[in-house]
Amino acid sequence: MPHTNAPAHCNRLPLPKEILRSEAGFDDVEDQILTLARFFFQTFAIPQSQSWMNGLDMAEAVFGETIGPMVAMRLLDALRAVRYARRAVYCFNSPTCEGCAAVVTEHERRFIAAFRGVRLGQAGHAQTELMMLCEGNDITQAIGAMTRLSLLMPKLDAQAETLAHV
Repeated sequence: MPHTNAPAHCNRLPLPKEILRSEAGFDDVEDQILTLARFFFQTFAIPQSQSWMNGLDMAEAVFGETIGPMVAMRLLDALRAVRYARRAVYCFNSPTCEGCAAVVTEHERRFIAAFRGVRLGQAGHAQTELMMLCEGNDITQAIGAMTRLSLLMPKLDAQAETLAHV
C-alpha cells in the first residue's frame, strides 16, 4: 500500500517494499552515504551523466578534504563488491530528482541496514542484510569493504541505536 504523504515534485510513490526516506530512521552519516551511493549508481546506469564527479564533490563537502575522498573510494569499493556478488538489477533512485530521492528502494534500504550493522558491530545483522541483497552469493568482499568504510565513520552506540527502522 503506497504512502499518501509522498513528495509532490514528481509522481514517484513508494512501491510495496520501499519506504519514504523521512521514515527510514537513517542517521546523518547513513543519509549522506545513501546520496553518495546514488551518484555512483547513476554513473553505472547512465555513464554519460558522469555523476560520480558530483559524488566526489559531495563527499569532500560533507566529510572534509582529507576524509571525503577516502569515504568516496571506500564506498565505491563496497558498491562494486555488492555489484559483483549480486546477479540481478540493483534498484536505486536518482539523487538529483527531489521526489525520487525521497524514496528508498528495498535494495538501498538493505545496503544501508548492512552498513549500520557493521558500524554497530552487529555482524550477524550486516551479513543477513547483505545475503538478502546479494541473493545468497558470497558476501566476503562486500563485508570487508563495508568494514573498511565504517572505520572512517563516527562510532555508533549499539545501545542507543536500533535496527528496527532500517
